[in-house]
Amino acid sequence: MSFVWLGRIALMLAGMSAVYTAAGGFYAYKTGNTRLRESVRGAALAVAFTITIAVLALEYLLVTGDFSVSAVYETTNRGLPLAYRLAALWGGDAGSVLFWTWILSLYTAYVAGVGWRQERHLTRLAVPILGTLLVFFTGMATLVVSPFGIVPGSPINGSGLDPLLQNPVMTIHPPAMYTGLIGLSVPFAFFMSGLWQNAETREWIGVVRRWMLFAWMCLSAAIVLGGWWSYMELGWGGYWKWDPVENASLLPWLAATAALHLMQAEERRGLYRLWTSIMMMASFLLTLVATYITRSGVIKDSVHSFAGTGVGPYFFGLFWFGLFATVAVIVVRRRQVMDTVTLDRMLSREGLYYLMAFALTVMTVVVLFGTFYPVITGALTGTQRVLQVGFFNTMTAPLFLVLIALLVLAPVATWRSVRYRELVQKLRWPWIVAVAGAVAAFFWGARAPLLLLGDFLAVFAIAATVRAFTEMARVRARATGEDLGTALWRGVRANRRRYGGFVAHLAFLIIVLGVIGSHTGNTSVIRRFQVGQTETVGPYRVTYAGLATVNHSAYETNEARLIVNGGGFHNRLFTPGINIFPGSSEPVAQVSIVGNLARDLYTVLGSYTAGGTVVQVQFLVNPLVSWIWIGMFIMVFGTLIAQGGPSRPRRRLVPGVSESVERVPLRERRDEA
Repeated sequence: MSFVWLGRIALMLAGMSAVYTAAGGFYAYKTGNTRLRESVRGAALAVAFTITIAVLALEYLLVTGDFSVSAVYETTNRGLPLAYRLAALWGGDAGSVLFWTWILSLYTAYVAGVGWRQERHLTRLAVPILGTLLVFFTGMATLVVSPFGIVPGSPINGSGLDPLLQNPVMTIHPPAMYTGLIGLSVPFAFFMSGLWQNAETREWIGVVRRWMLFAWMCLSAAIVLGGWWSYMELGWGGYWKWDPVENASLLPWLAATAALHLMQAEERRGLYRLWTSIMMMASFLLTLVATYITRSGVIKDSVHSFAGTGVGPYFFGLFWFGLFATVAVIVVRRRQVMDTVTLDRMLSREGLYYLMAFALTVMTVVVLFGTFYPVITGALTGTQRVLQVGFFNTMTAPLFLVLIALLVLAPVATWRSVRYRELVQKLRWPWIVAVAGAVAAFFWGARAPLLLLGDFLAVFAIAATVRAFTEMARVRARATGEDLGTALWRGVRANRRRYGGFVAHLAFLIIVLGVIGSHTGNTSVIRRFQVGQTETVGPYRVTYAGLATVNHSAYETNEARLIVNGGGFHNRLFTPGINIFPGSSEPVAQVSIVGNLARDLYTVLGSYTAGGTVVQVQFLVNPLVSWIWIGMFIMVFGTLIAQGGPSRPRRRLVPGVSESVERVPLRERRDEA
């Protein structure tokens, strides 16, 4: 049997198993048939097994170069390196749908297999919900995109992978993005299961939070990795331009972030239940909107979408089906989503969650409107009008400043209310550090009021967070006799949810400082060189040593050799160039970037004469950009810490009980995320 037929048969078996998982699961739930429920569990595992076979079959065809298969012909060629042949699985439309299906099947198998006994009450309905999604995706992979379709004419070579995708980051970014987007299906399924079964909050909120946090972590990393790819590959010196596909990934992230914070108030106080339900629903449905934006071609102003592939209408239909189904469940179970208590004071931890969620919700609406504005204007006037970067910056910058300001209070806020005197005392030293940070930013080059305010608030929030860590360590050390390092380590282990959240907040603030810094004191100049000529660029002295042609397995590069001295460099070689791919009409920039924590020197080859006697090079000095990538790694680390916290909520606070227990090490609270 050929690998093409092996993949086709595996997909058909997966589709049948998915239908059984969905239909049998719902019937087993209705009838209470435990034997049928166990068989549904086996069917979910069978879907993952058969889809894995299909993925391995396609990977074999990609690696061996069977160009008679359409998914291989469209994404690879003979000169493509092995790593990119493997990554071509998600580099094309058909392969990426199969990859999406595979990840969803692994999630479902884990929920059905490992989580079945742990969350039996919720899983009996969550599995068929995920099975319904599997029916859709296996149907797409089998009937619509056909990853094992045959190309007529038996070609001996393929079209090759898009040159822009031949970057090491693109071997990581799409899997992280898919894992995050698809992962939001799991907390949604558990939430809908708990809601439909009238389950108590404590029965579903722990598992929903755990899955939501994992998906959020993957999606956060994927968004930053996408910016990293854009920074290294597109040659424009930036990392975020409010491209529709960038916005598509940001939308579910914003909704999921709001849902995570609202769940804390729901878990502890019984607040914001309806709002939590809406944002849970939105975080999942916006993953379908993101896929529709990426694959429908309805928004053409994007540099990295699967434009016009034909699968967009199917995701459009799935979105409306999911919207009607979830709204119907919320309406039927509306008594379950009504708050049992009211907000006491806005200056409290639950008040902060309210304001954070409000800012994130407004931001979600703004980005959604701005992204679909071309579609709206196209439908109304017949001409698509695209909102420029300035619209998004103007509308979202104040909301981001609100979020940063709230993070100043997050480390010291307590439930129900905050004592003003205690608040002032705890924020005294962070405020002094923030003023010093703003002064330093001013002398660094920040003159715009929003940049200065953003820097002040970010440093303020970082200092307040660091103070919370050190204060916790000091209090515990005094009570237990431990040294500060041991006290800090054991305190974090005992309060993983709370302090893991603080680390994630700290990472976000580091990213914010990187963003602010990259817009402060950045310069861009263009210089023309003759061989041997030296030019000054800021603190750097750059000498042009000539043009060289470098042959690679799949392309060739014409690169300028630049020797840089000064600014921390000594005879440092930069090699900006132009990559020329066979069969591609557009050359691709090879950016040369070298930097440190303070700044990057970013070089792009613009043009050159025959023989390279004269070249034109663009130089960009980008401060603090590396802080953005460092913040991503810290965010993943902090989320993993919070992920290890307990999934069962504590008893809600009794009115009138003092919150000073937060400062007593022997009663450290374990779920204060």
